Amino acid sequence: MRITARENVHPWQVGLAACAVVTPLTPVIASGDPFFVLPFVAATTMLTAVPLFLYARPSAFQWATGTIAAVLLPWSLIGSWVGMLVFSPSVPLLLLSAFSDPRRRPRAARFLAGAGLLLAAAVTLYWWGRGY
Repeated sequence: MRITARENVHPWQVGLAACAVVTPLTPVIASGDPFFVLPFVAATTMLTAVPLFLYARPSAFQWATGTIAAVLLPWSLIGSWVGMLVFSPSVPLLLLSAFSDPRRRPRAARFLAGAGLLLAAAVTLYWWGRGY
């Protein structure tokens, strides 16, 4: 009898996907500005959070992050008039989370995870410094 272990999504990938969800919420929560249309923000946040629920299936996680990033890019640009431009950093964060598995790409994953965390920190500090 052969037992196979089920491989989950690596924590680095889940962390970058969580950064993609949390990073855009910094200016929305801190501003209190009516510029953001909260139903659009809530719907976009829920869409961005979908990969976090697929941590047990790596192939579904990668497919979901790529698809959501492809949908989120035009949505953040078209929806910029209602404040959706804050979701534009989520696109590269989702793509970086799809490819930052150190079990498959040991060297590249370390670089991709570091770049994603640096991007999330830089964007959050930029928005925080602007007075949002």
